[in-house]
Amino acid sequence: MKIPNIKVIERLLSNKEELFEYLRDYDSALRSTDTIEVLHFEYGIKILYCHKEASKPYKTRVYLNKMEDTDLLR
Repeated sequence: MKIPNIKVIERLLSNKEELFEYLRDYDSALRSTDTIEVLHFEYGIKILYCHKEASKPYKTRVYLNKMEDTDLLR
């Protein structure tokens, strides 16, 4: 399974259409009629995949920033 690069995702955040196309290259479940919602949090980005008229997302992907300080993992 290929994993999208978080740096590219961050760069594409300003253009949601390009981000959508970039994510479609990595995830075959994402259809052209779906929508995505991007949520930022302290340690990364969460992307919610929603069907066109659904009230809940059918898939969630979380992309974490690379942690430079390994003491946080202890």
